[in-house]
Amino acid sequence: MLNVQAKLYDELVDKSLKEYQANQKVVAADLDAEISNSKVVLFMEGTPDAPKSEPSLNAVKMLTEAQVVPMTSVNVLTHPAILGYTVAKTQKRRTPHLYVNGSFYADYDGLLAQHGTGQLAKNLGTEATKSSGVFGGELPIATY
Repeated sequence: MLNVQAKLYDELVDKSLKEYQANQKVVAADLDAEISNSKVVLFMEGTPDAPKSEPSLNAVKMLTEAQVVPMTSVNVLTHPAILGYTVAKTQKRRTPHLYVNGSFYADYDGLLAQHGTGQLAKNLGTEATKSSGVFGGELPIATY
C-alpha cells in the first residue's frame, strides 16, 4: 500500500514539474515575488487550518509552537505548477518547504531536526506573541 502511495506521489511531482516548466516564467515571477515579500513562507499540502498531509500538519504544529509569525502559506495542491515550482527550486520532492527571507530554509526533515533541538524557536520564533497576565508565557491560539 505504501509503495502505491509513494508511486502516486512521484507521478504527481513529475506532472507538476512538467506543468511548472511549461509555465515557468509566469509562475516563477509570481511565486518569487511572494517569497521575497514575505519573511516566512511555507509551501505545504493544504492550508494551516486544513493540512492535507501529516508532514504539513506537523510543520504547522512546529511553527506554531515556535511562534513563527507572521507566516504566509502556499497550498501546493491548488495548481500543479506551484508544487513543480517549489520542487524545482529546492530539489526536494516532498513538501513542506519553508522559505525564510527569500531563501529556502528547510524541508520537513530539517524542520523536525531544528524543532527537536530548540533551534527553530531560537532562529525564527518570537516571544512577543506569547500570552501575558493570568496565562503569561503560554502559547495563544495560532494566528495566521
